[in-house]
Amino acid sequence: MKRTVLVAVICFAAALVVSVAFLVWFNADPDANIATIRTSLPLSYLYAVSSGLAAFSAGALVALVAGSLAHLRMPNLPRVVFAALGWVVLGFLLLAPVVATMATNSAAIMFALVVYAAIKVPVVFAAFGLLLGLGFAEKRGTAESDARA
Repeated sequence: MKRTVLVAVICFAAALVVSVAFLVWFNADPDANIATIRTSLPLSYLYAVSSGLAAFSAGALVALVAGSLAHLRMPNLPRVVFAALGWVVLGFLLLAPVVATMATNSAAIMFALVVYAAIKVPVVFAAFGLLLGLGFAEKRGTAESDARA
C-alpha cells in the first residue's frame, strides 16, 4: 500500500470512528443530548457533519482498501476528476455549517441545504467518498504498476 493511500486510510478511519462515536452518543438519548449540543459549538458542528462524514469516510475507505488490494489502475483523467469531485464535496461538507451561519441570502441557503443533506441523506456523501477513494488509484501505464502485472 502506498504511503499516500495509507495516510488517507488512517485519516478516513479516524473520521469514521469520531463520527460514529458521536452518533452513538447522540442517539443514546437524543432529547437530553440535544440540550448539551445547543450549548457547545464543537458538538453543534459534529451534529451537523457527523452523519455525512461517517458515510463519506466509509465510502472512501471501501474504495481505498478495495483499490489497493486489487491494485486498481485507471487513466489519469478519471482519477483527477474523481479526486476533484470528492475533495470539493468533502470541503462543502466540512465548511457548510460555518458558511451557512455566516453567509447571507443564497449562499447561506445553499450551504444550509448541504448541512440538511448531511443529516437526512448521508448516503449521497458515501458515493462521493467512493469517488475520492477511486481518485487514489494507481495510474495506468506507469513503470511501477506495469512491473507488477
